[in-house]
Amino acid sequence: MMESAETGECLWMVTNDYIFGIRVEKLEKLGKNEDRDWKSHLEQAPFDFCLNLPESSMLDYFIFDSKFFLVGKQTESGTKIYQISYVGGNTLGTSEAVETGAIPPLPTEDFIFLANIKDDVYLLEHGAVPQLGRKTGLWVLCPNPPHPSWHSAPDPPTEVNSDDYSVPVGFVLNDKFFLHPLSAPGIAYLYDPQLKAWIKLERTFFVPGYDLFVRVRSLGDVGDGSVVLTWKLKALRVRGVKYDIQALLVDNKDYCILRHQRLDELCEAIQPSFFDDFSSELNLVDLGNSKVCVTISGLAEGIPSFCILVVELGLVQEEQRFLSVRVLVNRVFDTRPYFLDDRVQVLYTSFLFSLRKRMPRKHPYSKDCISPRKEPKLAGGTNPSNPTTAFEQE
Repeated sequence: MMESAETGECLWMVTNDYIFGIRVEKLEKLGKNEDRDWKSHLEQAPFDFCLNLPESSMLDYFIFDSKFFLVGKQTESGTKIYQISYVGGNTLGTSEAVETGAIPPLPTEDFIFLANIKDDVYLLEHGAVPQLGRKTGLWVLCPNPPHPSWHSAPDPPTEVNSDDYSVPVGFVLNDKFFLHPLSAPGIAYLYDPQLKAWIKLERTFFVPGYDLFVRVRSLGDVGDGSVVLTWKLKALRVRGVKYDIQALLVDNKDYCILRHQRLDELCEAIQPSFFDDFSSELNLVDLGNSKVCVTISGLAEGIPSFCILVVELGLVQEEQRFLSVRVLVNRVFDTRPYFLDDRVQVLYTSFLFSLRKRMPRKHPYSKDCISPRKEPKLAGGTNPSNPTTAFEQE
C-alpha cells in the first residue's frame, strides 16, 4: 500500500497512462544495492501516489501561476488542458483548465515544445502549411491578471524550417530558449526574452549524437560557464541499448563547450546490463544541493522496472575532469504491481513540484524545465515517428 504524501517536495513522473510521484525526502533515503544483483532485490516501487491520467499519452506539461497543467493529445476537436492538484493521501484532482477559466486555450494545435522561462510559458508552433512547407512560430503566455492570454513573439529564423523531415530540438538555459536544427550540427538559434529577439549561434552545444540538455542550476556558475548534462543511447552488439551520460561546461556568453566529461561513475553504476531501445526512457532532474536524480523506466533486461539513482556532483580542478561524482542512491524497483495491464509504461518526463493540498508551489529549479513533444514508444515495436532510428554501436 502506498504511503500518504501530504506535504513536501516531490518528484513527479508521467508515463503513457499514469502520473506518479515520490517525496524527495524518501527518495534520498532509498540506499543502494551494493552487490549489483538487482533482480534478487527487486521490490515494489515505493511510490507515494500512482494514478491514471485523464487521457493517455499526455506528453507535455507546464507550470503557470503556481499551478501544474498537463496537455492532452492533439485532436481534430482541439487539445484539452488539465489542471492537476493534490487533494491528499493518494488522491489527485483533475479539472479541464480551459473550461474552468484557469488557462486560456492554446493558440495553435500544431506545436512541438512547451517551456517554462521564469513565470512565463513558451510554446513553439511547428506545423504544415499548404504550399509553404513548415511554419514555425513562437507564443508566450504571461500571467497578466485578471485575464492571461497568449501573445505572439518574433518567429524563429526561416533556416529552422529548411529541413521538412526533422523537428528542431528545443531546450532552456539561463532563462533563454534555444532551437537546435538537427540538419545543421553546431548551429543554434537563441531567443532572448529580454531583447525579444533571435540570435544565431555557431559551434553551440556541438556533441555528435547528443541533443538533449539539462542544466544543473544548483551548482551555480563555474567561472563564466554553466554545467549541463546530456545523454544518448548506445546500441549493444547482442541486444538492447545502454545510456551514456556526459557533463558539459558551457560558456555563458557564446554557449560553446569549454570542457566535456563522461560521467563514468554514474554510467557504470546503472545496474541493468541493457534496456529495450524502444521501451525505455531516461530523465534527469536537478534536486538542488548539487544532487541530480536519474530515472530510467521501461523494460530492463525484459522486466518492467523503474531504475533510480541519485548522485552528488562536486567541482574539481583536474586535467581530465571538472566534476566529481558520488552515488548516493542506486536501486531498481518492480513496476508490475502498479501497472496491471500488459502495456509497458515508459517514463516520458520527470520534474519537481511541491505537494501542498489544492495549491502546489513551483520549485525554484523548475524555471529551466522543458517539455519536448515525444511520440509514444510502443513496447516491442518501433517509434512511429522515426522507425529507422540509429544508435551508436559499441
